[in-house]
This record gives sequence, C-alpha cells and structure tokens, in this order.
Amino acid sequence: MRGLVSPSESEIVVLGAGPAGLAFSDAFAELGQRCVVLESGSTAGESWRRMPRDMRLNSGWGASGLRGARVTPFNYASRVSRGDYHTHLVDYARACAVELRTNVKVSRVSRCDGGFMLETSSGSQFARVVVNTTGYFANPVVPDYPGLATCTLPQSTVPEYGSVDAFGERLGGASRTVLVVGQRITAGQLSLELHDAGHRVLIVNRTPIEFATPIEWQQVGFPFYYPYEAVRLRFGPYGGTSSAILMAGGRIRCLIRAGTIRTTGPIARFAGKNVEFEDGRIEAPDGILWATGYRPALEHLKDLVQLDPETGLPALDGFESRDAPGLHFLGLDQQKDFTSRMLRGIRRDARVLARQLSSLPGVASD
Repeated sequence: MRGLVSPSESEIVVLGAGPAGLAFSDAFAELGQRCVVLESGSTAGESWRRMPRDMRLNSGWGASGLRGARVTPFNYASRVSRGDYHTHLVDYARACAVELRTNVKVSRVSRCDGGFMLETSSGSQFARVVVNTTGYFANPVVPDYPGLATCTLPQSTVPEYGSVDAFGERLGGASRTVLVVGQRITAGQLSLELHDAGHRVLIVNRTPIEFATPIEWQQVGFPFYYPYEAVRLRFGPYGGTSSAILMAGGRIRCLIRAGTIRTTGPIARFAGKNVEFEDGRIEAPDGILWATGYRPALEHLKDLVQLDPETGLPALDGFESRDAPGLHFLGLDQQKDFTSRMLRGIRRDARVLARQLSSLPGVASD
C-alpha cells in the first residue's frame, strides 16, 4: 500500500471500498477521471467479509454483480453466498485497477480551505470533494430498554454473530434458548439457522410479522421483475418509500405457525438474566441476538452534518449534503428511489454521480 496522496493529487476521495465505492470509482474512471478510495479493512468489501458466514444475497446475481461480472441465463437468478460476493468485490477492485488504500480508517472529516481535511490512521488527507460510501453494516442499532445496561446475558448484534457455531460457543454449547429480536429478513434467516443447529428460538416482534413470497418463488420472478422495475423507475417514483425487506415466507413461516419457532410481543425490561415482556411473561434465555437493523455509519462526519434523529440520514440535495457542499453520498436509503440502498440501485446511482462529478470545473483527469 502506498502512502497517502498529496493535496495536489487528491481532487476526489472516496470513503469505503464496498459495492458503492467500487462502482463509483470504476464509473468515474470510465469517464477518464481519477479518485482515491480509502478503506478501513484489509481488503475491498470489508463489511461483506464480516457478515454472517452462511448468509446469501437477497437479490439475484444479475442485479447484484458489478460491471464485468459473468452473468448468464443459468446464474442470473442465483443468490450467491456472502463469501463469494466478498471475493467478487476483491477481484473487481483488482481488475478495474481501483486506486485503493486499505487499512486506512477515517476518524474525522472537517472543512478546510478549498475542500476537506480527513484525519486518518495513516495521517492527514486533503480532498477537494468527498464521496462517502460507508454504508450501514458497521452501525447496528440496539434499542434502549430498562435494565439492558446491567443485563448479564450474552448478547450479539448481526455484525458480531460470525457463524452459528461461533455464536453457539459464546452461549456455552448446543441446544440453547436464543432470543432473536427483530422481524425482517435477517432475523428470519438467522432464526432458521439457529433452529437447524438445534437451538430453541424465540423471536421478539413489536408488530405482527409480515412474510414475503418464499425466496424460491422470488428467484423464479427475478429475470422478469428486474427489467420491469428498471423501466418503471425511468418514468418516476415507483416501489414505495421503504427498502426494508420482509421476513421470507416458506419454511420459517411454517415453523412459526407450528409453534416450533416461538414468537412473542415487545420487551418491557431486563432484570439480570430475565427478560420481562409487555404481556407480563418472563423468559430466561441463554443469549440474545439483536437483528434490529442499522443506521448509516457516519460517526466520522459528525462535525459536518446533522442527522435525522429517526433515520440517522443526513439532509441531501440529490447526492450532495446540504450542510457541507462538496460532500456526496452513495448507498443511503431513498437517495434517488427505493433501490438506492440496494445493490442494483447502487450500481445505477454510482453512474449518475460519476457523471455529475466528472463535469465539475477543474476536476483532474487522466
């Protein structure tokens, strides 16, 4: 890894080498422009490396692979594993010759004359324009409940989960009772994984669980739905105002209906190793898995932008921050439409932002 570039070389700096950062950098290079990508991990796609070992993409390969991915009629609808997608990102960064600086953690971004100053683990870095693509995965949300601070139960968020084996070891072995807090797709996937490993699962849901079409049926529709969606989005808003993905139907739904995987209403409080619920019941699980979603990982930008207290999102005009002009974002919810947080939307938005920034006066080109 080379040292950080000098101010004269760093017109545009991208924060994060996940799908958004890589897609933007590649699209920008296709327009004859250059930028530098800073990544806190040791490789591209660090968040994907850290996701639960056996997770799979929610979408088909044809809507998820970045430019140059080998897509055929036989793999278009396939849901690749977390590990395979991480490998894809690493290979993509190499093939596209992205100017990537790994193991560089950005702790703070502030205004300076002519742009921004980035405080990093490798020293200070100047940027005229910053493109933030740090995503959500590094910032899981854990609700605040009475007594939680003194709860003595083993707890884990999804980024800390690792694998069902590793999680089970932290709980003390097999056949444990696990409280899974959450009711979206990740909660369902991990609940099923824990059940199959022999654990007793209790899902905590604030409202009745809604189920999506079973993923097998979704895969059948992927080749037809994605082109339709792309056409609809060209003609204006489509698809609602939320990118939240419901718990998949199919087997998990059957297990819940049969009572094999139990569900319960909201938590009221924690008391030592006991969990009290709003209906008065008390459970004593062996551990808790928080699958309660994420907020944008923007701690390094706290001196520049104000975040919405409900969503954690900055105020934007298109892709650009209202609080800090010159700071742009990719991969956040509803930036352009409901797919902006999804891989297929990230690909489209990256090309749009690359065109916008390539037209800035004075942007250096190859």
